[in-house]
Amino acid sequence: MNDENHQSLGEENQVSSFGRSNPELKSEELYQALLKADKSHSIAHIASGLAQEMNDLLTRIMGAVASLPKTETNHIAQAEEALLEAREVNRRLQHLTLASDGLKKEVKLKPIFDQVVNTAGAASVAKLEIAVQPNTGSVVCDPAELLQVLSNLVRNATEAMTPPPHNPTIQLTSELVHLSAGEIPSLAEGNYVKAEVRDNGCGISGDIIDKIWEPFFTTKKHASGLGLSSSLEIIQKLGGTVGVTSEVGVGSAFSVFIPCANKEVTTQANAAPSVRFKTGRILVVDTDSQIRQVLSSMLEKLDYRSDGARDSEEALQQYKRYFEISRPYDAVLIDLNLEGVLGETLFKELSQYDPEIRAIAMSPKQDAQIMKNTIDLGFCGFLQKPFKLSELGGVLKTVLGS
Repeated sequence: MNDENHQSLGEENQVSSFGRSNPELKSEELYQALLKADKSHSIAHIASGLAQEMNDLLTRIMGAVASLPKTETNHIAQAEEALLEAREVNRRLQHLTLASDGLKKEVKLKPIFDQVVNTAGAASVAKLEIAVQPNTGSVVCDPAELLQVLSNLVRNATEAMTPPPHNPTIQLTSELVHLSAGEIPSLAEGNYVKAEVRDNGCGISGDIIDKIWEPFFTTKKHASGLGLSSSLEIIQKLGGTVGVTSEVGVGSAFSVFIPCANKEVTTQANAAPSVRFKTGRILVVDTDSQIRQVLSSMLEKLDYRSDGARDSEEALQQYKRYFEISRPYDAVLIDLNLEGVLGETLFKELSQYDPEIRAIAMSPKQDAQIMKNTIDLGFCGFLQKPFKLSELGGVLKTVLGS
């Protein structure tokens, strides 16, 4: 991580600050905050709808790419990788436009850092470096929220860079640290993952360093002043905090402390309890006709035949028809966001008819709690839309025990 163009923060002129709980806003500030919140609420609903439409388009494109002849394997793999990155960007858009549902899972920081470099870092003129210590461990959080926090810090670092010939550098590092009681007043004793975003920009002066955590405080002409305050709130809800050490003309280092996790997350599929009829046929239940078509093409690539159903009523009719002639579907792919009747409701109705049904849930959202809920309900597997051919094949192999 040593870079000859990156200066170390000096010690004599450093100023430091740890984020504090947001102070009460004065009446006029509160009024302005409410005006902004009302406007943001309206925009959020529009953006959420657009994000859902975008997810459907990505699912169609992913299915079409997966169905292409494997004559250009490398190009297809690159296209699939780009689509998966687009899926993650779209998921973050959905998360940012709606209230947080508090769903968390255990994650490691390296993949989050990589996404920060690909998104927030893509527009940066700075050289971005990543160093993750082997003992860093993982944290329990909403990955989209942590990505939001680190992206905010990288954007702040980018905006703090001075004009050329300055050689801008941003370093993203993480390590496992043990904090003693009282070492950081707001944190209990224990093990924490420390993520740091360090830059060699203009630095922060001592007269404003404590103000940067306040909502709507900003020194930038077109900024909202919510980046650091919202980031601090996210990390504090995880039992951690955010601090900064800075020196004018040398740079700043923002440190994020999050309690270290203790266990790993669950898998995406459960093996079938037994192998019964192998008809080689899958029922696909999705409101979007084009998504049903691309999933049919993907299943054909995996040597399965398939039928499609646009809603709960059609799915029940088709499933019952083949079940009654002793030729049941090997599995049913059910979109959780069906129009009219939710996917979970359809699954319950099918389970009453056939207790041994092998169903796989599909949803644009993926986190530990949603996966756990679907598995607890009786689904055998879960797929986040859009998904690669290999992901579909892997879940089917596990679910069907083949």
